[in-house]
Amino acid sequence: MDRRKTLKTLLGGAVGTALFTQVGCKDGGDPVPASAGPELETRGYGLRTAWEAEREERINDSRFFSDFELETIGVLADIIVPAGEDHPKATELEPSLLEFIEFMAKDQPNVYQVRLRGGLAWLNAESSQRYAGKAFIEATPEEQLALVDDIAYELPEEEGATSPLRTGVDFFDRLRFLVVTGFFTSREGIDYLGYVGNQPNVWEGVPQPVLDKHGLQYDPELLPKYVDQEQRTVTAEWDEQGNLIT
Repeated sequence: MDRRKTLKTLLGGAVGTALFTQVGCKDGGDPVPASAGPELETRGYGLRTAWEAEREERINDSRFFSDFELETIGVLADIIVPAGEDHPKATELEPSLLEFIEFMAKDQPNVYQVRLRGGLAWLNAESSQRYAGKAFIEATPEEQLALVDDIAYELPEEEGATSPLRTGVDFFDRLRFLVVTGFFTSREGIDYLGYVGNQPNVWEGVPQPVLDKHGLQYDPELLPKYVDQEQRTVTAEWDEQGNLIT
């Protein structure tokens, strides 16, 4: 089996469960104050309370990873999700996968910061020891893949790993989760899965034989509002008396 396909396949079964158990956790994040209040501010991707908007702005204005660290993460991300005929490589996603990982590290510092920064330090130390002093991004693609192969298929530390490379194994498992999560929640990743979600269908009303059988008929005034297919993507609206407007 192709090594890169294997890397993606390994995450296929676990990513669904991991999404429910890790994404959105506030371990180590700012506690939500009781005074957050119901006031909502509209953002391009949804609604935020005033407290949430302020916190998000503060996170986005800060910086955790260095350029060197982000470059290393980018190389690893493209190894985990390389370009395919039907999708781009990880670092070509829009919005940026690296920005997503940076945000997650700042949003959940106790979950990610020590593990990721320590793991990057371990990776470069291991690369330097193996490859005559070269940092991971300075190694050849073949050398990089060889090192990744050694840490990509072991159990992470919390699952009982005893490998001498377990620091690297735990780091890679954590980073791979973020990369695959970012990829499969992007537009490109969703298209790659072939997921279309709920789509408006075409409903032409109850068949005439059924209406005739029950002695029913549509109200000529309401029929265009209910069955006009050009309006099927428009959300219905009612007035205060419960009368259908559109």
